[in-house]
Amino acid sequence: MANHMKCLYTILLFTMTESVLSLPLRASLSDPRGPHFTSIKGPSKIKAGVTTEFVCSAMCTPECSYTWQVSGQEAQGDTLTVTVSGQHQSLELVCTAVNPTNNDSQSTDKTVQVDNQVMVNPTTGADPQEGHAFMLACKGSGPGITTVWYKDNEPIAADQRIWLTENHAMLNFSSLLPPDGGYYECVVTNSTIRVTSRGYQLSFGTIAVSLLGPDTVEAGVEHTFTCQADCTLACSITWSFPHGFPQGSFSFRGDTVRWTPATPGLVQVFQCSAQNSLAQRTAQATKRVTVSAPPTTPAPPLPPTPSGSVVERPSLALVSMVCLQLLFALSA
Repeated sequence: MANHMKCLYTILLFTMTESVLSLPLRASLSDPRGPHFTSIKGPSKIKAGVTTEFVCSAMCTPECSYTWQVSGQEAQGDTLTVTVSGQHQSLELVCTAVNPTNNDSQSTDKTVQVDNQVMVNPTTGADPQEGHAFMLACKGSGPGITTVWYKDNEPIAADQRIWLTENHAMLNFSSLLPPDGGYYECVVTNSTIRVTSRGYQLSFGTIAVSLLGPDTVEAGVEHTFTCQADCTLACSITWSFPHGFPQGSFSFRGDTVRWTPATPGLVQVFQCSAQNSLAQRTAQATKRVTVSAPPTTPAPPLPPTPSGSVVERPSLALVSMVCLQLLFALSA
């Protein structure tokens, strides 16, 4: 009987303890908390045409709901599946976690680089010129792949002046005309993927650049260098320093560099480029600048001799008169 009472007491005590311990735990679980630590899991670089998955998560009580923003479109759920065409070099992902009880929200973003090996390039380094033959190649095209060419988002129709090679890997112009200017892309497709190339802007404009500034500069003195671009199509200017940044004080903004060198004898190399990335056109100018020492300061002149120390010489007439007087005195 005693053992039965002891067992009953133990069961009762355990049940009461469990009930007491569970009350605050259940109450805490029912309180809305979060979202906190919202994050996006997934690769930082993806391949064009390949399906990739991203997952959004957050610490949230109760479980949060998730909304994605990507390329101007919206998607629901914690998992996002994307397949990029390859037209853009990067993809911006934004995920927002929302607590359904208190409507609190927290957002996070992730920039994903797009690896696209399909691109349109001229077959030669020559710039396109009106009246001349020209050829574009679709890198990534080949046997077993369907290739379609587009100009300004419209399919290209071949004619007597414009034709395609057998597998459509190349687009040929027998003689360029002004209407041929535009943005060219190729789309390659096989049994599993479809990829849009990086495009090429066919333009008849020119890009030229020159670098203005002295070839020899003085240490400790500010000097200005200007990248002068002559572009008949849109171009941007960039500076580079092949042998390292200039020593001393320097700043650059837009097409101008200001430099105050500090070390005589140094040779600094400046390089500026004007480019249009869509047209794949670049012009470059380079300048080597030698730093000379400041001119030496001449020694200050000696101070004048004080007037009290000036020695006056007697005149010749006075000396002669004194000598004659001495002669007369001796002869007397």
